[in-house]
Amino acid sequence: MSGQETRADAIAALDPALLAALYHGPLEPEPWRGFLQALARHAGCDNAAISLQLSRKGLASVTMWAEPPPIARDDARQVKARHAALGDMDPMSNALKRTGEVLLLDEVASREGLEKDDFYLEVMKPFGIAQAMGMYVAEPGGLECNVGLIAHDDRFRFTPAHKALMLALRDHVRTALELFSRIHRDETEIAALNDTLDRLTIATCILDGRGQVLRANKAARALLARDETFTTDNGRLRVRGRSDQRKFDSALDEALAARIAGREENGVRAFRCTDPENLERGILVRSIPSPPKAPIDRSPAVLVYATGGDSLGSFEQLISALFDLTPSEARLAALLTQGYSLSEASEQAGITEGTARSYSKRVYAKVGVNRQTELVRLILRSVAMLG
Repeated sequence: MSGQETRADAIAALDPALLAALYHGPLEPEPWRGFLQALARHAGCDNAAISLQLSRKGLASVTMWAEPPPIARDDARQVKARHAALGDMDPMSNALKRTGEVLLLDEVASREGLEKDDFYLEVMKPFGIAQAMGMYVAEPGGLECNVGLIAHDDRFRFTPAHKALMLALRDHVRTALELFSRIHRDETEIAALNDTLDRLTIATCILDGRGQVLRANKAARALLARDETFTTDNGRLRVRGRSDQRKFDSALDEALAARIAGREENGVRAFRCTDPENLERGILVRSIPSPPKAPIDRSPAVLVYATGGDSLGSFEQLISALFDLTPSEARLAALLTQGYSLSEASEQAGITEGTARSYSKRVYAKVGVNRQTELVRLILRSVAMLG
């Protein structure tokens, strides 16, 4: 076997380290930077890139590079603007999307044709793209990408071995792209929900099966920073005050037991803080249903919500609009959501307990629940999803 054939076999072969870098890509601060650098080295070319959200008119694709293109920053901004304007004219992207093949730039258009093509002259050439090979991949959720190998010198030649390498990578790229898409969607949804809870000043913590904090929204982080209501002990969430800590421990134990047993209906408990340092906050603890075969101790297991008197105004207005409650009904529902008993809520609202009982029946009927724990769970879940 000749040295050239040996080199071709080496290029076409899938290096386990290359695959490891590909699957690690969604977790990198700059997604796939390590993979693209390894890919360019493996292929022996100058650069490699992944472009996302291609061909949306008026919006340039988001491109990750192995190495920054050889272009000044100000010029790069101008080229990106032209990319946004001319994105639907990208000859390489259009051809890849149409055929689904791995293609060379020279297979898409002749050199003479490229030198007359606006997209090539205003976008590709300024980025130092003399020769290129591309592959189109789409994941089931709809996210699309192109993976490209790039050479800055016209004399460089991509070979059938390079095509074989890209084809061997295709299914792996699709899976890695799907992982990236799911992570991105989940992070975006979490950020939106956190923003909603922050605007309602509902402090929210996600705990694992050991009671340790996995994630806290802005409102909860503010309480922890001020050492107000919540503290942490070796990562475990604690509530200030002996009486309230006992209530919290009992609620947490009940939520974890319900999670382990798969009893979601018994996994919600609300209480009103009574220790002076907690400013009469309402705290709700509820279990998170466990996915099949998921490790209990390390995965998200419990949600903890905490509300205070300063959030009641906007909270009442929101649940009134969501569930078509009168102001008096919304006031009572908000107090019950904070953990007040019916008797305590009637006192806070300045009404008799009989009136409060009458309001509560109408609230339960309108919301479609039978118990206070169900009411609390539904209201908090509904306002969270409004983000």
